[in-house]
Amino acid sequence: MKETIGVIGLGNMGSIIAKKLSKDYRVIGFDIDENKLAELEKEGISCETTLEGLAQKVNRVVVSLPNGEISKSVLTTIIPSLQSDTIIIETSTILPNDILSINKVCEQHDVKFIDAAILGGLSHVAEGNAKLLVGGSTETTDAVHDILLTIGKEIIKVGDLGSGMSAKIINNGIAHNVMVLIAEACSIGVKVGIDPEMMYELLGNETAFERPVEHRYKERMLNGDFEGGMSNLNARKDSMLALELAQQMNVPLFSIQASHTVYDIAVQEGLGNLDYASVSSLWEKWCDISFDTSK
Repeated sequence: MKETIGVIGLGNMGSIIAKKLSKDYRVIGFDIDENKLAELEKEGISCETTLEGLAQKVNRVVVSLPNGEISKSVLTTIIPSLQSDTIIIETSTILPNDILSINKVCEQHDVKFIDAAILGGLSHVAEGNAKLLVGGSTETTDAVHDILLTIGKEIIKVGDLGSGMSAKIINNGIAHNVMVLIAEACSIGVKVGIDPEMMYELLGNETAFERPVEHRYKERMLNGDFEGGMSNLNARKDSMLALELAQQMNVPLFSIQASHTVYDIAVQEGLGNLDYASVSSLWEKWCDISFDTSK
């Protein structure tokens, strides 16, 4: 007998998830927008007009809502009506604190809960190429393994509850910051007369993005190895040159300006002659953490 899955939130992402799941499972949808319910019913998917009505018919729930406050409100309403051992899969991009708050309500009613952040956009899910960053118990994750694989092609178990959502937020933060950095850097390049296509070639150069990740993070930060290499003094000099060039070209900077401040601090903290990956030790000090996995 097929599992019955409730999909709460039938916006752009939720409707795609519901349609994908409906190929292998019995799906019941819910949304406060009656037009979205009608659209899904045209696809042959049943819908409920109340959360309580949905709760009585499902043993698995996938949530796709706009933000944490809405998700908490909706789940706090439905959880008391769910069968014990129902599993909720939270795909909405929300803060880990919201995840933990929702889980407290789940525990009171013997309902299981995991977060499964979707890495990728609508097209990734529609085409079956999305990755799911999952936080929660291994037992609960394994129980809905096939459901998760229907939504995405790869399940990445990140850690405890909330860690999947944290990983997505961090990933998106990097991507969005890099976009600002690219816009800044390429603006300087185009202003000095470098062809935009050539700037694309420079961005793909191993020294721009790949080496900081593969060499400085993987080989240096994770091993606490900051001897030799390009020093913070030289990195500070180069970022100063970038600031001066941008000023000459009348290009406003935000990301590069902020990173220059970090190299200033690193030099002031006595890290001037160490490889510039050692700026990570500033965060180790500030946050009382360690990146060094070799110990």
